[in-house]
This record gives sequence, structure tokens and C-alpha cells, in this order.
Amino acid sequence: MKRLVSSILMVCCIALGVAQAQTRSDIQLNFANTSNSQFANDQMVRAGEWLSYAGDEVQPSGLTGIGMAFYWGYMFPAALLTPYAGTQITQVAYVDPGDPQFAGNYEVHIWWGGDTAPQLEVISQRFEVTGTSGDIEVIMLDEPVDIDGTQNIWVCFYQDGSVQYPAVVMEDPGEPNARWIGVDGYGWMDMASAQGGEGYAWILWAYAEDMDAIGEFDSNVAVYPNPTHGNVNVAAPGMNHVSVLNALGQMVYDAPVSTENVTLDLSQYQAGVYMVRVAGENGISVKRVTVM
Repeated sequence: MKRLVSSILMVCCIALGVAQAQTRSDIQLNFANTSNSQFANDQMVRAGEWLSYAGDEVQPSGLTGIGMAFYWGYMFPAALLTPYAGTQITQVAYVDPGDPQFAGNYEVHIWWGGDTAPQLEVISQRFEVTGTSGDIEVIMLDEPVDIDGTQNIWVCFYQDGSVQYPAVVMEDPGEPNARWIGVDGYGWMDMASAQGGEGYAWILWAYAEDMDAIGEFDSNVAVYPNPTHGNVNVAAPGMNHVSVLNALGQMVYDAPVSTENVTLDLSQYQAGVYMVRVAGENGISVKRVTVM
């Protein structure tokens, strides 16, 4: 993802206090302001499409919290997903606030079904927000989520309340399904119905990959040896970009390439499972590699 920055991200807390909610109508969203930073999703060729109510370019309006654990995110209706039937959600993306005070452990959750609340959870995956990049960050899902085009899909983030302002918001594009919030004990609601939530919506992206194109490209990608104690060779016709993500979904290596063979030195990273993502002219492939 590429960042277009019009000014440096700044945080200025507004002293609204911690919400002491008694009912759903009492839930209060507290805000910290950001400066005018604009982000654009215009990176390399992909065999699919980023789904988001934020669109390809977005300007954050602020950082939000409610003083307790909560979920926030999108519901994509089945009617919207029908053209993507047969594809899979393999990645999600969020905006890193760019300040270490927002660092912490977060979770991404994806559910199938439900009009006013999610029903069947398909994946729950922890990841870490460093608060240092001030950019769009991508999380590779441990398991892909199928899109069948017949049921709604919910894509949401969760934070346990240890971070005061964990969620980044934008101006409301007028889409209620971009404004879902879930609080344990209070259920799911439109953030516009919470105190202070009027005029805002969440920012996130979900990536629907074209599995036919991926399958053809993937069969021509070789990543070896696996497991490895250090070097990994990556070979693929038409390869133009290689990325490596750790088990938390953090990008530890990302670079364009101009040859069909490249050697990566993974000895500098901790032992564990890594995902080598190879992009080419005709698609994308993700290979798991174990570093000993």
C-alpha cells in the first residue's frame, strides 16, 4: 500500500472522559484528533480487489475509543458480494495511527451471516499494532475466508480496552454498514446511535482474491528450501514484488524485484512460520516458510 501524506499525523486528545454506559444509548465515543493525512490504495498488480467503504483514497478524521473493549467494522451485504462469489478474503488492512501510545494487541474477526449482528465466526486472529508507521498496514489471514455471494460477511477489529483510542475513523460516506460497533453486554449497533458517533464511519479494507488467476500463477512459484536455517530462494516467471510477513501479520520485508530469481536472508528473524508473498504480472502467490 502507498501512503500520500499531506501533513504529519498528530494526536491531540479531547478530554471527554471514560464512558460509563448504563444502556446502549449511554455508550459514548471519545475522540482524539488527527491532522489531514491522506492515504491511497494503489499498490502493485493484484488478482483481485480491495473491498472497502473507504474507497481507494481516504483521509482519517480522528481516533476513537469508548473506554472499554469493543468491536468495530463493516458488514458487506450478500448483494454487494455476488460479483465476488468463488473468491476468498485473504487479507485485511487498517490504518496505523503513527504513535506508539496506540500500540497493543488487537484481533481481526470475520463472520458469515447476520443482518443486525454477526452469526457464524469463521476466523479470529490476533495481530500487533506498533503505532509507528502512520501508514496502511496489511494483515495476511492465517486461513482464507470463502465468499459464496449468498450471505453477508462481517469484517471487524477488536481491542480489549487497554488502548484508549484504538480505532481510526473517517467522515461518514453515508453507508450504515460502515458504522457497526459491538460492545459485550450491549450488543451491536450503528455507531451513529452512540453519543459522539454522528458523522463518522470506520476505515478498513478486505481483499478478495481471484482464485483462478492465483492458481495459475501459484503453480509456477517455487520457494525453497523449507524449512530453512537462513536463505530462501524465490523463483517465479514474471515476478515483480516479494514481501515477507511474520505470524502476527507484520511486514518484515517488502521490495520490488526485476528478476525471476531472488534469494532472501531470513536468518535475521526469529524462528517461526513466515509467509512469503510473491506478486507477478498475472497474479499473487503466498507460500509458508518455517525458519529454524
